[in-house]
Amino acid sequence: MTPTNHRARWIMTEPGQWLENGWVTIRDHRIHEVGRSSGSTRAGHRIMDHGDGVLMPALVNAHTHVALSDSARSHAAKGFVPWVQALMSERNRQGPESTTRTVRDGVMTLKNTGTGLVGEFGPHIPVAKAFESAGLHATLWLECLGNDRDLPPLPENLETVRHAYAGHAPHTTSPALLKRVQAADHLLGRRFCLHLAESREEATFLQTGRGAWADFMTHMDIDFSTWGCFGKRPVQMAIERGLLDQNTLAVHLLQINTSEMAEFAQTGAQVCLCPRSNRRLHRQLPDIRGFLKAGIRPALGTDSLASVSTLSLFDEMRFIVEHYPGLDPDVILEFGTVNGAAALGYPDLGSLQPGNRSNMIYVDLEAMNPKQAAEALVSTENLQIHPID
Repeated sequence: MTPTNHRARWIMTEPGQWLENGWVTIRDHRIHEVGRSSGSTRAGHRIMDHGDGVLMPALVNAHTHVALSDSARSHAAKGFVPWVQALMSERNRQGPESTTRTVRDGVMTLKNTGTGLVGEFGPHIPVAKAFESAGLHATLWLECLGNDRDLPPLPENLETVRHAYAGHAPHTTSPALLKRVQAADHLLGRRFCLHLAESREEATFLQTGRGAWADFMTHMDIDFSTWGCFGKRPVQMAIERGLLDQNTLAVHLLQINTSEMAEFAQTGAQVCLCPRSNRRLHRQLPDIRGFLKAGIRPALGTDSLASVSTLSLFDEMRFIVEHYPGLDPDVILEFGTVNGAAALGYPDLGSLQPGNRSNMIYVDLEAMNPKQAAEALVSTENLQIHPID
């Protein structure tokens, strides 16, 4: 295959690392070289000059549910348990054609808004082909709920899509089943993923075994009487049960205090935050500065259209700019690129380094220097984004 030199005014190889008038050489879907324009006219190379904007790694959306539509979003104001009930009701009413359309539209939105790698949660319906057809890299987690049981077989992996198991959360999944899922992911060489410390209802349930969530579980005929995990806060319970290690990705972590952050950091587990979803569902924001102070490098996810208005990670980063004033734009960009790739276990994505996969986007904007470019990427509404296949 003929090598292609992609040129732009600004090349962000990773957040904080910039080249002016640079180029990236792609050969056989891998990055072969990165340099400045003086070497961009190699004999036999195809040249693509994208313009005066930014060539950068495609974003990493580390937590999505593309099969969920926006039908239940209006119920978020009623509280977490009513929202879950509405979500389940809407999902049960959604027919195959509607679900297929929701998945297809969601996946194409992810691509067209700059995402190249996705952590998709709960694919109990076929979604792999939609990701493959869009050319997106993805880990698809089959979420497991309820009491301990044998795990179902996973679908076959595709070229850009791989499958794994997930425990839904400590307030929906028994400790024994969580450990079974964790062991299975370890054998597969995949990240073990779970929602953790997302809601006050979860925290109350795990601390007392009672409350609104206990009532909901009873209504759903899920017997949690033998779980033996009560009396602890969510993060404490996860640590004591050995659920957090270097192969774990924990999502949300709203109900976490400073001392728990320090303990969490010691486990080496990865974190994915979903600030827009948290704000809508729980009227609370994650303590991003606290995570950074503890040495934790969070990834970002949009969650689903059932709790956010768009699946754009650029919108998620702009929300962070608005609600966490003074946070370094390069740090925010790390959340959506290198941190996300690390969280999902893809060392050859999230940055433009020789040997990495050619997962890039071009963003059409004007900037006089890297500082302006970084600020524009995280704060500009309706950016013009061009995925590079």
